[in-house]
Amino acid sequence: MKRTAVRASVRIDPPKGQVRFGGACLLLMGLLIGGFCVPALPFASGLAGTRGTLTVESHRVSYSSKGSTTSSEGTFRSDDGKITDHRAEVDPNFALLRRVPVSRAPWASYYVVHPARFLGWLAGSCLAVCFLLLGGPGLVSGRRLSRDAPAPGANRLYRIVAGAFYGAVGCSVLALVVDLVT
Repeated sequence: MKRTAVRASVRIDPPKGQVRFGGACLLLMGLLIGGFCVPALPFASGLAGTRGTLTVESHRVSYSSKGSTTSSEGTFRSDDGKITDHRAEVDPNFALLRRVPVSRAPWASYYVVHPARFLGWLAGSCLAVCFLLLGGPGLVSGRRLSRDAPAPGANRLYRIVAGAFYGAVGCSVLALVVDLVT
């Protein structure tokens, strides 16, 4: 009879300080991503801001250490005819003299009103929710989340994070498809 050695797998929890630092990093990433994506949602959908069209008159290329980006510049005219801005700018670049539906935010930023753009901002918002939900418990408790010794409510948290992650992936894919089709 042959004997086999049985090794028990034991996980050693990292120090609480490391877990809290990781949780703080995840929370910071979630706040930064959410700070950009969540405010853009109502403008990209056309529900907020001053609706109008931007007529593309030129392109502007800006260079950085990471490469170059091209944006479209032109004249914004509100649908009600009350506001005109000759220095409006949107990303990405559109064909010259094309009329692009946009929404003007109170801080004079312009958002393209298009389902693909809305879905992209929604995907970023879902990703921000994932980071916030994963970072919060680590920062507060100093314990990593584990399925071996779940904390109260951990299974519910896993399901919510998974739903937000799959929502982010689904919105991203759908945004790409909508952008290709339209």
